[in-house]
Amino acid sequence: MKVGRAGESIIVRLEAGDDILGSIEAACAAHNVTNAEITGLGSIESPMLAHYRMDTKKFTERSLKGIYEVISLTGNIGLVDGRPFAHCHVAISDADMVVHGGHLVSGACSATLEVVIRAIEAKYHKQFDDEIGLKVWRLEETW
Repeated sequence: MKVGRAGESIIVRLEAGDDILGSIEAACAAHNVTNAEITGLGSIESPMLAHYRMDTKKFTERSLKGIYEVISLTGNIGLVDGRPFAHCHVAISDADMVVHGGHLVSGACSATLEVVIRAIEAKYHKQFDDEIGLKVWRLEETW
């Protein structure tokens, strides 16, 4: 992983084999980014995606084998247990240009993945919400 800065943004270039979510979180921790907006594109190998159902409060996960183009990676950073936590969704395409998308559970960079992490000056934490069944930002907090 290579990291650069541009104002309040962190520019990250992942290399083959880098864990995508772990690398994003590590870059944020190293640069003291507590909340941020994430965008990116590039390639991913053997991703696991998920879809959340509110009625069951459960994720359905699907592992995909092979190499895919990351058409769009979007997400955010919030604090979970005091550390930066990446919540990302992706749209990816296979060699036949068929698009798959969902919550990114895991995946490694294939060739490269270029990510912009735009820091937000806040320290909002994510906390489990029983009604929704997910960790969500606690926006009523003051810091």
